[in-house]
Amino acid sequence: MKKYLIAIMAVFVVSMIGIVITTGILEKKKGVEDGVFSMETIRNTFRVDKNTIEKQRQTVEEKDNSGAFLADVDTTVVNDITADEGGQSEGSDTEFFHASILTEKDLKTREEYGINRDSIIETFAENNGNYCYDTMDESLHQLYAEILMAIRNRAEEVPLCTRSQDELDFAYRCVLDDHPEIFAVTGYTCVLHSANDTPVKTAFTAKYTMSATDEERALSQIRKYVSDYKSGISVSASDYEKVKYTYKFLIDNTEYVLDSKDNQNICSVMIYHQSVCLGYAKAMQYLLGEVGIRSTVVEGFAASGEPHAWNMVHIDNAYYYVDVTWGDSSYTNGNSAVRLLNGVNYDYLNITTEELSFTHEIDNVVPVPQCVDIADNYYVKEGLYFDNVNKNALSLIFKTAIEDGEDHITIKCSNDAVYQEMKYYLLDEQRIFDYMPEGTESLSYGENTDMHTITFLIKQQQE
Repeated sequence: MKKYLIAIMAVFVVSMIGIVITTGILEKKKGVEDGVFSMETIRNTFRVDKNTIEKQRQTVEEKDNSGAFLADVDTTVVNDITADEGGQSEGSDTEFFHASILTEKDLKTREEYGINRDSIIETFAENNGNYCYDTMDESLHQLYAEILMAIRNRAEEVPLCTRSQDELDFAYRCVLDDHPEIFAVTGYTCVLHSANDTPVKTAFTAKYTMSATDEERALSQIRKYVSDYKSGISVSASDYEKVKYTYKFLIDNTEYVLDSKDNQNICSVMIYHQSVCLGYAKAMQYLLGEVGIRSTVVEGFAASGEPHAWNMVHIDNAYYYVDVTWGDSSYTNGNSAVRLLNGVNYDYLNITTEELSFTHEIDNVVPVPQCVDIADNYYVKEGLYFDNVNKNALSLIFKTAIEDGEDHITIKCSNDAVYQEMKYYLLDEQRIFDYMPEGTESLSYGENTDMHTITFLIKQQQE
């Protein structure tokens, strides 16, 4: 499986002796040439009133006794300038920021891109309920909001409220995991300003894969796809029905193709109808949001060790895992049961953490809960779940499926002991033929030992 995209960062460190470019630089800061900065250039870069810095430090220390706010910055190298000369002005919303030293010019740049106190607070409210936003430390909510607004407004080198590259990367990943509608961004660059080797502020620029005009064209195609999707689901459908419908809709309309175009975002699914795991997961999250179901992308590894992505959904007050990729028969993952199918495999629809752990390893950007409920598991909900070998239930399942013209039947067992007993009864003792009607031409089966499911493929004689 193709690795899902890792954000690529090019970091420029402006120091008191010149410019130091870290390993792996992809592009230079606009207007900056190699060589040593003049002292005048340095002073203009850090036009901050050190009296204001001291006042901010004292305010934070009095509030929480942390002493952390800019305590490690040597303010003797920073210019003494007044607000009229471009420094921080009294009465600004600077106290709403943390860690960064923001000048009047910085504040104006942020304002140009719509980043201010009111818009940040509005973005807080908008993102309540998004899984990563709700799970991350509240101290990073402002950074999350600023990154989201910077991406939406195509901001260039906009100063953010952090001096930490680790905080920036974490918050950026959270934003992308919460917002599958962001499909035109593939990483970012940051400009890290330092004084005496101490970070002072960070400026952010998202890396875009298409122009704003092309993004709008893609959005038009996505809206058409979403309209087609919503036309097939009733507004009164239950949470379970919405998740099941979305799972099947995506599989029916997408093919797993390793080198598919834009396969790290929803365009691969909704425009080109070919994708890999992250494209499937983001499309699932996007569509579920359209019908009022909360979900998130979960990252980690498949049993083979390759990076993988799937979903966690919240329905009927419980969490479940959903792996649309592994539900698509065009991606078999060595599952013999899937090879019998020509469409949808429901083994990975609403499963528990325990079941997931047989084949997946979670390595998510934020913690995820233990998923323990089975009430909305596909096989439980559809009456195909066995906690013992119930002959009457088996008879009814096979009779109904055959009358309905189904060409395959899958049953699930509650644990390995029941699974082995069911296999012995149906296969070793060949009691499966007790449930087959006259005229059955052939019968084959496949199994998923991890999920304790058995699939029977039935071929009836043609009249």
